This record gives sequence, C-alpha cells and structure tokens, in this order.
Amino acid sequence: MINKNIELDVNGEYKVFKHFFRATGYANADYTYTPHVERMYDYLSSYKGHPKYMRLHNIMSLHGKGDYYKIVEKLDYGNPVNNIATGVDIVVTRGADGNLIYNWEYVDRVYDIILSHNMKPIVEMVYLPTVLINKDWGCIPASYNEYYECVKCFVEHFRNRYGDDEVKTWYFEVINEPENYDIINERPELFLALYDYFEAAVHAVNISYLTGGPVVKQWEEGKRIFKLFLDHTDSGLNYYSGEYGTRLDFISVHCKGGDPDSSGPQISYMFNTLREYAEILKTHEKYLNTPFFNDESDIIWHGNKGIETKSWLNFRNTEYAPGFVCKMINTYSDVIEDELGLNLEIVDSDNAHLPWEVRLFSGNRSQLTPLGFSPNTNLIRKPFFNAFQLLGRLGDKRLIFKSSDSELGEKYGVMLTKLTSGYAIMLWNFEDGLDPDVNTRNINLKLFGIEEGKYKTFSYRIDNKHSNAYRIWASIGKPFPLSKEDAALLKANDSLELYNAIEDFNGGIFEKSINMPMHSSEILFIVKEGEVEELKFKEATVENGLFGGKQLYLFWNYSKRDDFIGYNIYRDGKKLNSKLFSGSNYTDYEVEEGKEYSYKVEVVYAFSSCFMDPITKRV
Repeated sequence: MINKNIELDVNGEYKVFKHFFRATGYANADYTYTPHVERMYDYLSSYKGHPKYMRLHNIMSLHGKGDYYKIVEKLDYGNPVNNIATGVDIVVTRGADGNLIYNWEYVDRVYDIILSHNMKPIVEMVYLPTVLINKDWGCIPASYNEYYECVKCFVEHFRNRYGDDEVKTWYFEVINEPENYDIINERPELFLALYDYFEAAVHAVNISYLTGGPVVKQWEEGKRIFKLFLDHTDSGLNYYSGEYGTRLDFISVHCKGGDPDSSGPQISYMFNTLREYAEILKTHEKYLNTPFFNDESDIIWHGNKGIETKSWLNFRNTEYAPGFVCKMINTYSDVIEDELGLNLEIVDSDNAHLPWEVRLFSGNRSQLTPLGFSPNTNLIRKPFFNAFQLLGRLGDKRLIFKSSDSELGEKYGVMLTKLTSGYAIMLWNFEDGLDPDVNTRNINLKLFGIEEGKYKTFSYRIDNKHSNAYRIWASIGKPFPLSKEDAALLKANDSLELYNAIEDFNGGIFEKSINMPMHSSEILFIVKEGEVEELKFKEATVENGLFGGKQLYLFWNYSKRDDFIGYNIYRDGKKLNSKLFSGSNYTDYEVEEGKEYSYKVEVVYAFSSCFMDPITKRV
C-alpha cells in the first residue's frame, strides 16, 4: 500500500475547464441510420455531460446502404469509397448535361439523428464524391472549381435546413489524415490548394462558419504536412484568391496512445508528439490562441482490431480503458493547457465504433458492446462508457495547484472542479502496463475552506469490482451466448456505480482516505441540494425480444442536477432494477404480447427523490 497525502484550499486559483473531451466519432457515416447505431445515440445522450460533438467519415460520399458493406462484404470500414472511386456513392452525381445533382436524403438522415440527440457535427469533408475525383489520385478533385461549388452547395444546404445560428456552432474540417495519400506526400501543394478552395467555399455561405485542418497523424509525414500547412495558411500564396494567407479557425491533429503493431498504450506516446506539434505551432505567433483539436485522441490506433487479432486489446473491455482516459484528460489540462499554453478546444476520443464490436466484449474501439452478435440494439455499457459519464459530471472550473510529489499527475491524480452547488473531485490511480495487481494507493484527501452549509458527499467508482460489466461476465465464466439470467446480471452491473454511502457534511475541513487499486478512477461529490427539475419519458417502443417474444424499450430525458444519484424503474408498482442505474434508458425483457403495462421512474437525489409521470404502453 502506497500512501499519498493531498491537501487543497478550495478557495485557491481556478481556471475554466471547458469539457474539451465531449466529442466522439466513428467510420462511416452510413452506419448512423441503422437501428443499432441509432440506439447507440440514445445511450451516448443519456447522461449529463454527454458528447457534444460527433465526427464522422464520408458525409460527402454516402452510399445509402447502411451497414451492408460491413455485414455482407466484410469491409471493416463499411464503405468501399474510402480511397478509390467505385461509383456506389449517391449524394453527388452528374446529370446527362454534365451538371452536378445532389441527393440530400441520407445526409439529412445522418445529421437529423445527431441533432435530435442534442449533439453537433464536426463536418469532416473527406472522401470526395466519385464524380469529382481525379481518378489517378483518389483524394484530389479533377476540378478545384467544381469542388468549390460542391462544398458550397453542401454548406448552403446545412444553412437552409438547420439555420445560421445552429451551423455557426459546427466545425468544418477539410479532410482526414492527408498524409495517408502518396500524392499529397509527393505534392503537398495539392492539399494546400484543397484547403484554400474548401475554406473559400464555406465562408462564401457565411463568414462566421468555422473551418480548419490539417488533421494529420503523429508520424513524420504528418509533422511535415503540419508545418507546411501552417506556413501556407499564415503567409503562403492562396491558390483560390491569389492573395497571401488563408483563414484558419482551428488546428487539428491525430495523436493516440499507441500502435498495436509497435507499441502498447502509453500516455507518453501521445503527449510526446503533441509537444512536437505545439513547438511547430508556436513558430506562428498568430496561431498561439487558435483553438487546438486532437480529434482522434484514442488509447491506441486500429479500432477495427479486437481480441481475436491481438488478445491484449482486451484492455478496451476492462477498467484499464477508463483509467487511461481519466489520466489522459488530466494530462491534457496539466500539459497542453497549463504547461504549453495552447487553446485546447476538442479532444475527440474516436470510440463510438459500435459496428466494429462484432460480438459481446470483442475488444474493439467502442464504448458499448452488443448482448450477442452485431448488429444488435441490445447493448451493454463497457467500463469505458462509464469513464465519460464520470468526466461529464465534473464542474466548469478546475482548481490550479502544485505539488512536490513527482508521482502526482504521472502515477495518480486529483482534479478538483467547482460545481454550481459544490465540488466534484476526480481521482485516478493509473500506470502504463496491463497488470492491475500492483501499486494500490491510499489517497488521504484534505480540503480546506469549504463554506458552511448543508452538503451531501458521495462517490462513484470504476475499478475491477465496480461499474464493470466485463468483470461480472468473467466471474461467471464468460458464457456466450447469454441466458436471460446472465444478460440480466450484466445489465444490472453495466452502469456507473455508487461507491460510498451518502453522508452529511456541514462545511469547513473535509477529510477522507480513499483506497484506489491500480487502474481505478473515481469521482467524489460534495454538493448542496439542487433545484427542482422535470423529467419526462421521450420514448416507449415495443421490439422483438432478445430471447424471443417481445421487449419494451424506454428512454427519458436525463437529470442535470449535481446531487443526482441514479434511477429506479417500476412496472405496475414492482421495482425492476436491483441496483440504481445512471443512464436514462431501460429495456424490459419480461413483457408479454397483448398486455398493457404502466412504468414510472424514481429519480434519486442525495437529498430526496421524486417520481416522473408514468407512461402506459401496450405490447
């Protein structure tokens, strides 16, 4: 046991905490309107602090066939138009007169789903429509003028459908990882011209819209393109306007924590490269305050690989992944914001690849796993999912403090944030390496200066025994396929789990000793009573049952209170859940066709509880 003493004055210096981690994504956009991915959106939007931005590949080259290419043709990315022109895309085609024809049906379906779940798109304009492509190069248009008109038509459509005020809050990104293409490495001016025409087209629609790039990876060619891109946008000859310089509203890169072919997950693998990018950026004074994105900030590359390819990728199923993510977000604050002084805006953990999760706990880069084989609308939250729910409940200001302990921030961490009605403190114990049976730390936390009042304290924990459906599955022998009883057991344990009992606190000095095993993460609350809120059912849908017969899916708007604890659900007066759960959706597998049922949800707070208005549904 390693003891650590942390003493903090809550009246010290604070910095704005922008919740830059509220972004995720997947490839490709055609998956969006499939039933299991739509259900994924329900899960991702079921808690306070859920993802705000969604970043998708191939919105310009949708084929309209959902997950056909993934399921039938076994293409990992589900899209045969990633790199070469195959002619299956349907958004932009050419008429007999040679003019471009636009079909917005599937573009609208994709973005309507995103916006209906209170998210916003990062419009990644990658994979050109077949009719625009220079057939020899794949990623470059045959005509830049025609590309300009195409991008302009896209953006005009977004403005007309969703309104200026909404689209002003989106981000428009020129491409994805340009150095993947040999022609761009050989002739980078082709990419620089692409950005110039892209930027001009977007701003021809509205000067307030936001464009950026270069979206490069963390290897040498990416660094070379990054420098050339900043040199060009800063003062290079603009290929569209003929003037010098090109507007750049945000700067984006892709740096991850490892590569399955060369390196296991390491925080340093990610941040060493981010430091290099920061040094390049700082050679351009005009960009020192430009919003900075790492919009594929994953633990490791190759999300399409799972445990069948490399068994050690099983860490994506366990408490290791949330521990890494909590440490990663803490490190972004310490290093990218405080040390390097960048204007960090987006950290997109590109981990919503549910279609890649081919079966229960297959270890792909997904926050959710199917109760069986994919595609499947019956989903289990991985511990990874619960990490983002934990992070989402942090406050909007974080306490700045220093320590002489060299292990703080490297092997364990404490981040104190200020809420409207108190404090939320994130704690983690994490060292690189997949062995969890080492270096348990006991964090003796002492907080000074909390004003007097009536508080409640409680905490949530993710470790090998809490908020961890995978460990429950392992403890019963990893049965597959699941019985109804096994599935119920996993569902009862997949939510972010209350760890400490709710206790009273009256202000002054707060002291607590927190025992944290390796790869554990926790959020501790010291809060006053929240204001009254009204929650309502949004959906009650009868579905074909996972185990035959029918089932009933329920979805409601989530609690936003700082003192929120969890939900209980009742059917005809009988409580259905064995533990409080923290997401605002529930599937009832025990219904009979032809019968009518009445459901109500009890919303449990630290100070009180209340019931939502009931909903009645005939199966």
